[in-house]
Amino acid sequence: MVEAVQKDLPGQDVATTRRPRFGPIPFAVALAASSGLLILIAVLAVLAMQWSVSHKNTITLLNEKVELIIERIESGVRGHLDPARDQAEFVARQIESGTVKLTDRARLADLLTGSLAGVPQSAGIVVWNTDLDRFGILRGPDDSLIQIEGDSRDNPEIREAMAKLIQESGPIWGKVVFDNGTTYVNLRRPLRRDGEFIGFLFTAITVPELSQFVTQIGDLFDATAFVLYGRDRVLAHPYLVSAVSEQSEDNPVVALDRVGDLPLQGIWEGRPLHGFEAAAKLNVEVVEYSLGDQRYVAMYKWIYDYGEVPWAVGAWFVADDLAAEMRRLLRSGLAGLGVVVLAVLAAVWLSRRIARPIRRLASGATLISELDLSLVEPLPSSRIKELDDQARAFNAMLAGLRSFETYVPRTLVRQLVHRGANEEVVSAERELSVMFTDVVGFTSMSEGLPAREVARFLNHHFEMLGSCVEAEGGTVDKFIGDALMAFWGAPEPQSDTAQRACRAALAMARAMEVDNDQRRARGEDPIRIRIGLHTGPVVVGNVGWPGRINYTIVGDTVNTCQRLEAMGKEMDQGADVTILISGATAEHLDDSFTTERAGTFRVRGRNEDLEVYRLLG
Repeated sequence: MVEAVQKDLPGQDVATTRRPRFGPIPFAVALAASSGLLILIAVLAVLAMQWSVSHKNTITLLNEKVELIIERIESGVRGHLDPARDQAEFVARQIESGTVKLTDRARLADLLTGSLAGVPQSAGIVVWNTDLDRFGILRGPDDSLIQIEGDSRDNPEIREAMAKLIQESGPIWGKVVFDNGTTYVNLRRPLRRDGEFIGFLFTAITVPELSQFVTQIGDLFDATAFVLYGRDRVLAHPYLVSAVSEQSEDNPVVALDRVGDLPLQGIWEGRPLHGFEAAAKLNVEVVEYSLGDQRYVAMYKWIYDYGEVPWAVGAWFVADDLAAEMRRLLRSGLAGLGVVVLAVLAAVWLSRRIARPIRRLASGATLISELDLSLVEPLPSSRIKELDDQARAFNAMLAGLRSFETYVPRTLVRQLVHRGANEEVVSAERELSVMFTDVVGFTSMSEGLPAREVARFLNHHFEMLGSCVEAEGGTVDKFIGDALMAFWGAPEPQSDTAQRACRAALAMARAMEVDNDQRRARGEDPIRIRIGLHTGPVVVGNVGWPGRINYTIVGDTVNTCQRLEAMGKEMDQGADVTILISGATAEHLDDSFTTERAGTFRVRGRNEDLEVYRLLG
């Protein structure tokens, strides 16, 4: 057969677009201009915000104020109580070491008297032995020192205190008490010598001085400072510098709602105030709340070192000035936010404009990787030089690929691409179904036709047959003159190759029937073809040399299939399409296919006879 000419190469169908009037702009210039615009917007925004809020550093100053107030109150509380603890430790070490014995009342009196001299806030210190005999020194109303001693066996509170201290290894703070018009915090310390419990001591620290101290701190910052005993009682406050009628032995600490400070009573209704992250790192909580038409801000910190009930040290103040500053700060923030939004929108707009051709390039490249060249659109020209060069190169590549795809089995290449770039195609023996087709009388039919008409006929003919092959997942291997060779089962394995091949052959018969009806309507002679199908082992893979490689199949199965197609000459009954299949193919078909046994024949080149069937439908 004469090697057929394939269909005409497509022309340059990539549309040319009108060039920009002033020529493309270099990408570096465009990027510099866009970046400069964004930087200009950002700088203007920063300058505007800086001018608006540079003299209104409210949050920073308030954080510093909060930290300073809390630190001063906390350090005052600790400075008032911790020396008494150190005093008790000193006395305890003297007794536990044996330097001063509990039975030596003279030396014990000197020790206790001396310890009180350095701690004026201590109201006294008392020592008990295991028999609950007590000895101590108390500070009198006129700051005189009074020696006390006696038997405490009948005092249930002292017996309870000793029972608890026997289990303790260090000092503990006791509950707040009220005695003779004064509130006290007491520290209790067990005494041990050589690990054996020998007694305990109490030291009492007056609380009213704390109220004097927090009052001074509040006055320094134009606020009202306080120390809370839990959430519902007040330990130190400007109103508690002197004893009040609410205090008694049964009620040593005044209730929050009885101290007479309405803003302080509303502290637990407050909402956290934003902007005080620095204070929060120091465990300081800042809240705001309203009473009537007045807003307040309060700050407090919990300390847990002075007994089972936690203390809250803090202060509150009127929030009018803070509210004004916060409103100004909020307005500046909203203005800055508006500028930022505009800058972001501008950046997005510019980015989209610049990235649009790049996105189109990426989309086109993806379609090219899938070999869907018909869906790829040429890239338009651009005013950015680099993007314009990119569009030109892409469009030239697209035109070349559209010309080149005529010579490449597209479905085969797509399947090989899907296998992965690093997966080597190795020749191997596999069972495939092979097809050969041939046009009856093509040589005589083409002798009187110009070469262009012959090429046009073959292109149309192979387009019909090839689409039937691809529709069933087959691979068109090659065109040999007017013959087509195809196979199923490679490169991707298929379990139903025989059924696919037979369906493709029947589809070819239907296509030829329609095409011949059209030819008859034009007054042309119908075209008749022969199809041979055979299933068997072949070697499939890359065959050739480095400069020219084909992915194809070789082996006796291929030769047998070609002989089977040629056998159609002997069995031609005048039909437009004659389909012969081997017994190896027929045995893979189910009841949905109609076949007719043609007989067993000797095929040239084979030692065994070939069983042949007609495929009817």
